[in-house]
Amino acid sequence: MWLFLRVDGIGEFEHPVHPDMMVSDESEKCWCGGGLMIECLKPHRRWKIKFNGRLRKGPYRHQWNEEEGERVHVKFSFHWTSFSEIFDFNLDSHPKVFAHAFALEKWSAEFFRRVKEDGEQHSRYEQWGQSIGEIEIEGHGKKEVSMRGVRSHSYGIRNWAEIYRYVMILMHCEDGTSAHLTIICVPATTTHLTVGYVLFPDGKKAGIDWSNASLAEMADDGFIRDLYQVSFTAGGQFFEVCANLDKQARPVVYNGLTGTGVFHECIADFQLNRTVPGWGLVEFYYRDATGQLIPNSGSRLKEPSIPASSQFTEEHSQCTRDVGAKGAQLDQLA
Repeated sequence: MWLFLRVDGIGEFEHPVHPDMMVSDESEKCWCGGGLMIECLKPHRRWKIKFNGRLRKGPYRHQWNEEEGERVHVKFSFHWTSFSEIFDFNLDSHPKVFAHAFALEKWSAEFFRRVKEDGEQHSRYEQWGQSIGEIEIEGHGKKEVSMRGVRSHSYGIRNWAEIYRYVMILMHCEDGTSAHLTIICVPATTTHLTVGYVLFPDGKKAGIDWSNASLAEMADDGFIRDLYQVSFTAGGQFFEVCANLDKQARPVVYNGLTGTGVFHECIADFQLNRTVPGWGLVEFYYRDATGQLIPNSGSRLKEPSIPASSQFTEEHSQCTRDVGAKGAQLDQLA
């Protein structure tokens, strides 16, 4: 579970388990853990998101620390409604980006077997929507909130040990344009793949077919700069994107039970084609195979009382493609 909150004029908050991300399942009817509840009301259309508990007040932590820090009581409740169609990375991505990535590799029967297996075992789709609700922070009154953000859902088998690193850009602009660009290195299949999409203000979608983005030029040494510029083409149009990363809002999350990977979630302001303002994040992932980043992480966890596959009782909620075996994730971009 990831839970980060930033409210202008009040401050930054994160879940007390962070930079760990493991919490125990607490419900048989919906995804619920650590005070956060996510419930599917209608597949691909409406979700309910609630939280009631204590969050740790910022600044965000960048490494594991046993100190509890200052905690405040926070409550929020949102209804998320989609305003875009789904972009399925297996079906909607432009074939040119895969052709280019495969052309960089050494071909063999084993290479194509791994590519085929990866495509069959793991799928991902994204959908943009709007959250409307209210939030209440201890010491402050209730505040009505309206946000646009993306629901990103992966299902199937993803072997994180095979992912060396990636950079993901998620952006929503003032004119209604939304975009996603990922540059990823998976040594077993594609050492340099750039993939993503643009959702246009009129509702049309197009897979990115070219980009000048390079992992070697995007914090390859682990030092994340404040400014990044990339270009790409989609739907016959050229896009130039400038991301100005917030110096303070760069929380860190460790990957999974063993904590052998690190996510850096960097909130950013964007400029599209030098004129259109936008908001979103740039996510940096690094695989760290040196050892466990969270001391005794396994001993802190309690096994779920029931299998994850039985968390949803409604028929539509039992389809993993719709909601996933552990519930879908809703990433909110303020």
